[in-house]
Order: sequence, then structure tokens, then C-alpha cells
Amino acid sequence: MSNHSTTFLTALALLASSANSSRAEEFSFDALCAKARKMAAAPYAAPKLELADFWKNLNYDQHRDIRFQMESGLWAKEKGPFSIDFFHPGWTAKKMVTLHEVTGGKSNPLKFDLSLFNYGKQKVPAGTPPPPGYAGWRARTHLNTADYMDEFLVFMGASYFRAIPKDAPYGLSARGLSINSGLPGVGEEFPDFTEFYLEKPEKDSKTLKVSALLSGESVAGAYQFTITPGPETVMDVVAEITLHRPVQQLGLAPFSSMFWFGESTHPKPYDFRPEVHDSDGLLMELGSGNLHYRPLETTKGEFRHCVFTMEKPRSWSLLQRDRSFHSYQDPEALYHNRPSVRVEPVEGFDLGKLHLIEMPTRDETDDNVILLWEPQPALEVGKTARFHYRLRWMRDPAPSGIFTVRATREGTPVQKPDEVLMAIDFAKPLQPELKVGDPKWDDISKLKPVVTVNQKAVKILHVGLSDISMPNVDDLPAKLGRSPQLHMPQVLRAFFVLAPPADLADMDLTCELQDETGKAISERWVYLWKK
Repeated sequence: MSNHSTTFLTALALLASSANSSRAEEFSFDALCAKARKMAAAPYAAPKLELADFWKNLNYDQHRDIRFQMESGLWAKEKGPFSIDFFHPGWTAKKMVTLHEVTGGKSNPLKFDLSLFNYGKQKVPAGTPPPPGYAGWRARTHLNTADYMDEFLVFMGASYFRAIPKDAPYGLSARGLSINSGLPGVGEEFPDFTEFYLEKPEKDSKTLKVSALLSGESVAGAYQFTITPGPETVMDVVAEITLHRPVQQLGLAPFSSMFWFGESTHPKPYDFRPEVHDSDGLLMELGSGNLHYRPLETTKGEFRHCVFTMEKPRSWSLLQRDRSFHSYQDPEALYHNRPSVRVEPVEGFDLGKLHLIEMPTRDETDDNVILLWEPQPALEVGKTARFHYRLRWMRDPAPSGIFTVRATREGTPVQKPDEVLMAIDFAKPLQPELKVGDPKWDDISKLKPVVTVNQKAVKILHVGLSDISMPNVDDLPAKLGRSPQLHMPQVLRAFFVLAPPADLADMDLTCELQDETGKAISERWVYLWKK
């Protein structure tokens, strides 16, 4: 960088630093909620932060060359439990947010500071004003080791955010709110988190508390996030939302994920990997406690939109259930370690519709799975509603004690192309675990798969159950499955053959394992078959 450019950046940094000393204001989440309600009652005003052309026109490589200096993070020099990095706007990250630090109940604006970044090879033209805000932020803590602060949480772009538990890479994304997601012929709206209030943690605090203001053409709202990173990164979310105008579909606790292909995808893309996905299934825990599992699948060039009406659900989860490296063969993307996330409703989720939207994708770079909760009845314009839910970013849910759906495969019986063969593997436990006492596999002689089809014209030709536990054990290297320390999963394969009419385009299918009394001893597998 030239001396002239360096002098220019230094001057701008001094101006930004002096702006940071502006007068502090009282802050509370209740006050932020009041501000959001006032915004909802007024005509929508688009954000006014505007980038100079130089920053706006940065290409991918130029933007990537600008690096935040980790040691300059908010609270980094104080060696506290958390540190905050800021993202520089440019390239595709042109929208900006206003950040505040909250200390002792008072908020101070964090003006843009050029000195926090290393600009690499960039030569900023003289007279270029600094960006008026940051593109987003991320949080760090000692998640995996005591000597390095790992990032574990990112807020960037509209209302998108991602978090990870210990020893995991990033995977699926969450949003604060979705509007009209996946509706044919209806434009989707993306409300923005425009302001963040980062509360300075105490030195021994294990939680990070952040509040955010949400603004969109149809909605305004206030959010409070209380985040505790660890083996599970737990986020308590309180949201107060008011509509400016009616919307066709309001989505709470929405997620975006990617499913390109899996074990039941036919034909598979021309790719060396057996499977590629961030998530492979939806687990629903009903108010009754029953567990229903819906595998994800490729949509073959069309949208697939499934709606599950639920009353007082206990939870729902978007899972990466297949944890075998063998299934992905990708040491860089680490799909076998991608996180799962569970939503636990606390307030405002008595009745609603859970929407699972699966879309076509060209490859693994596009998110093509959307999951959201639509509250019932629909929110009224001008009437504020409050919702409270908990997100658990985790590896796997705790064992349920029943057989768990592990894999779904479909095809046709040999030389019978007009029939459909489904094979569903159930496992208990899902993964090998340390032996406690003398665990034994279940006697399956009185178990049976119970299959339902929503189309009466479909004939169920055959239903069967096989124990494939030992082949799974013997497939492990060095006889690991015969270790006296490990309890290996018992794996049962339910299979059935259907004869659908030639003109039938789809079938809703279910399958669960039941004992001799008719009691379900597995999750209920639910599936939308498409020709």
C-alpha cells in the first residue's frame, strides 16, 4: 500500500475513533421492543447506509484480501470469555448494520474503524469515504481449546445467522424470520437485522447476550439472543413481531440447508462422493411425545412442499443423521461432522404448520431446503406477538430409547420395473456407545413393520423385517464392533413392495416398528414418494 493511501486510512481511522466516543444512551430490551412497535406503526423506511463505489465494486478476490485483525476484536484485549470480529462490506456483502456495545445498561455506537482491518494489496483511492457500517459480525470463545478463541457464531446478511457446537464445522443456516418462502409465483421478502446491541459479558460469564432490531417492508421486530457455546451451543431466542401489512406466509425459526444427493437418489450426479448434504432428515417430536422422521430427498427438477399441522409440539430438528465418513468421502467439506439443530418451543407455538420445502439444486453451493414454523391463527396487522424458543446446535439428539431411522433406500424389485421397493434401516442406538452393564440386542421375533399408504389404489404386495446388525458390526475395521467396551447398534431393515397404478404421481407413506401389543417401538418414518 502506498504511503499516501496509508496516511489517508490513518486519518479516517482517527475520525472513526473519535466518533466512537459519542454519548451513551440508556438501553433495555423493552425499549428496543417499543422502538420496533413504533417502526411498525409508521411507513416502511429503507436503510439509508450507502457504500462508496470503491467498496461497492470490490470483486471476490479483493474483498477476500481484506482481513479483520483478530487481536483487535471487541473485548479481545481484556482476555474475557468472548471476543467479537467485524465483517467488512463489499462484493456481495453490500448491506450494512449498526452495532452498539452495551455496558452497565448504556449503549455506545461502534462506528466503522478502518484500523481493525488488514487491507492486504488494496490501494484505497484518496478521498474515498469509509463504509458507514459493518456487514455483520462473529463471536469467538475458547470452544475447542484453552489457547485459541474459535469462532462459533456469525450474523451476516438479512436476518441470517449460523452457530456451531464444539468440534464441528459450519453447516445449515438459521434466520430471524422468513416471509413467503418457497411459494410459487410469490416474491420472497427478506427482512434485515439492521441494529445489534452487544452486551459486554462479565469476566466469568458463560453466555453472550445480544439484541437486534428487525426491519422489513412487511414487518418490524425486536430479538434477544442469549447464547451459551459448548458441546451443544444453546440459543434462547425471544422475538416480538408486528406486521406492517398482510403476508401470505410468516415463518418463525426458519432454517436453510442443502441436500444435493443421498443414498436413495436416482440417478446420482456424476460425482466421486456417495452423498453430499448438510442435512438429511427432519425429526418431529409431537405433543404426545411420538417421534416422526422425514428423510430429505432430491426433487428432480420441481419444488416439493410438505406441511405438517402440529399442536403444542415438543420440538423439531433438522438433522445430519448419517455420521459415517464412508458415506461422504470428503475430508475437506467434512459433511459427516456438519451440525444438527433442534427447535424447542417455549411460548407462542401452541398451534401451527411446519413447512418443509425442498427445491432443485445444481450442486452443493446452493441451499435448497427450507424449514419454517407458520403460527396459527395468522398474525394480525398492527397486533404485536411475542415468541420464545430455544435452538440447540448439536451433533446428534440424545438417544430416545427406541429404534431410530438411519437410512432410506428405494428402487424396484429385480425385473419388476412397475413395482416400488422401499427399504428403511432402523437402529438402536444410532451410533456405537460405551457399554453400561450388559446390554443386549432386542428379541425381534415378535416385531413387525406397519406400513400405510394414503392412496387406496396402491397395493401392498409384501412387508418384511431383517436383522442386519452383524453385517454392520463385521463391516467395521479391526473387529471394532466386537470390542468388549462398545455396545454396537442393533440395525433392523424394514422393507416393503408396492404396486402403484401407472398414472400415479406420488404417494404419502409411513412405516414404524411395532411389538406384539401394537405399541410403536421406533420412530415413525414418513415419506413423500414421487415418480
